[in-house]
Amino acid sequence: MALALLMAGITTAAVKVFGWKIWHRPPSASQVKGQHRVLNLRDDQRLVAVSAELGPIAALPSESPSGVVIRRHLSASEMFAAAKLARARGDAAEALRLSKQIEELFPSSPEGIDSHVTLGLLYLERDQAELALQEFAAFRRLGSPELKAEAYFGQAQALRKLARYDDEQTVLRELIENYARSAYVGPARVRLREILADAGAH
Repeated sequence: MALALLMAGITTAAVKVFGWKIWHRPPSASQVKGQHRVLNLRDDQRLVAVSAELGPIAALPSESPSGVVIRRHLSASEMFAAAKLARARGDAAEALRLSKQIEELFPSSPEGIDSHVTLGLLYLERDQAELALQEFAAFRRLGSPELKAEAYFGQAQALRKLARYDDEQTVLRELIENYARSAYVGPARVRLREILADAGAH
């Protein structure tokens, strides 16, 4: 007992004199892992601000990464083909709209010039003879010789609707004289005889 007390006194004196330290056992791996987990802010709900849940983000259109829809402009030939198709399926309003756009956007192109005939025929179908007359007259000034016979005959039809029979007769005669091989010559001759017969009857 005296020896034990002596050893304890020597140890205490050594700590005070030499500053000896009593080393603790290093922490275990599980203890280290637990300490690191506490330092993770995601595990400490007191430090994470709570926000409202975000709604779904709308997907951007495939046409543009910025979300802007880009529409490709049709060419004159594509618009002319679309107008022709619309007229064939009986959609006169769409054919009229496209033909007017061709004239506005491509006035000097072959399609823009040929659209004068298309518009003239469409206006005739809608009983808008004055507008039809203007379109046929424009094509007669600008159009190709291959289609001028059709423009002449359309112009004659517009004049007939306007009861301008003398002018109609003049146009029909020009058609017969200038385009003798045209398919419109036969109907033009028939209509010319009708005008002359009506004039003789009066």
